[in-house]
Amino acid sequence: MTTLKIIEGQDQIFNEAGFQIAGNHGPNLEGGLSPRELLEASLALCVSISLQKIMAYDGVDYDKSSIHIEVSSVKAEDKSNKFSHFNVHVTLPPTLEAAYKEKLKSVVERACTIGNTLKSEAVVELIEVNEPIETSSNA
Repeated sequence: MTTLKIIEGQDQIFNEAGFQIAGNHGPNLEGGLSPRELLEASLALCVSISLQKIMAYDGVDYDKSSIHIEVSSVKAEDKSNKFSHFNVHVTLPPTLEAAYKEKLKSVVERACTIGNTLKSEAVVELIEVNEPIETSSNA
């Protein structure tokens, strides 16, 4: 579960271990990430985890620092207040054969939960509660 609390005017985001990151209301601001940046980061992290799990399962030896992932989102042109497209640029280890890289891309597209969710029409339901849900942090 992820929780957001506004503390001294700052959006603070917690996981069950406690405070993790500050949120910002706009992109490219110091001191936190915007919702768009957090969504792009979630997709990039999911792709990275999926890549690493597949290569570990396959017993592939590679330099983890050679993996780079950049995600950019594109707003829908129809003013529907949503993203219509996500571009995921992946730099894979140069030591991998071309055929294996193609296999990785195919498997990762099916394995990444965040990517699969963004491709579907997931239900988002706002539920009002009377008491705030407490995090494990004392903040």
